[in-house]
Amino acid sequence: MDCRNEAISGILDLLKQINMHLSHCMSSVIEDSPLTVHQMFIMKIIRKNDHVNLTPLSKFLGLSKASLSLTIKKMVEEGYVSRIENRKDRRSIDIVLTKKGEEILDVTFQKSLTLFNQLTTSFSTEELNDIKLKLQKLDLSIQAGLLPEDRI
Repeated sequence: MDCRNEAISGILDLLKQINMHLSHCMSSVIEDSPLTVHQMFIMKIIRKNDHVNLTPLSKFLGLSKASLSLTIKKMVEEGYVSRIENRKDRRSIDIVLTKKGEEILDVTFQKSLTLFNQLTTSFSTEELNDIKLKLQKLDLSIQAGLLPEDRI
C-alpha cells in the first residue's frame, strides 16, 4: 500500500473510532433526555435546513425513507417536529421543529457541548479551530462527490 492509501486508511479508521467513542459518550449525556442520539442529530439537521422534507433528509442520513418516516412519525407524536405543507409545492411535506423540539434540543445540545468541552480540555482554541477547518474541508470534499440530490 502506498503512503497516500495508508493515510486514507488511517483516517477512515480514526473517523470510525471517533464516531463510536463519541456516540458512547453522547449516550451517557442524554440518558436522562427523552431524545436518542439519532433523534438529536436529525433535529439538528432539520433546524439547520428550514423546511426540509423526507427525501433529501433520508438520502443525507443514508437511511431508507420508510425507516426515517417511522422515526419522524414518533418525533411528531412526541411533539418535537411537525409536518407542514410546503409553501412552494403543495405536494411536498416539510418537516420543521416545534417549540418543544427547539427547547429539548437546546437543553440536550448544551449538555453535549459541556461534555465535549471537558473531553477536549487538552486542546487550545487554535487547535480546535484547526481541527474544525480540516474536518470542514474533508466534509466539502465528500459532499462534492455526492450527487446533488443526495446533498442537504
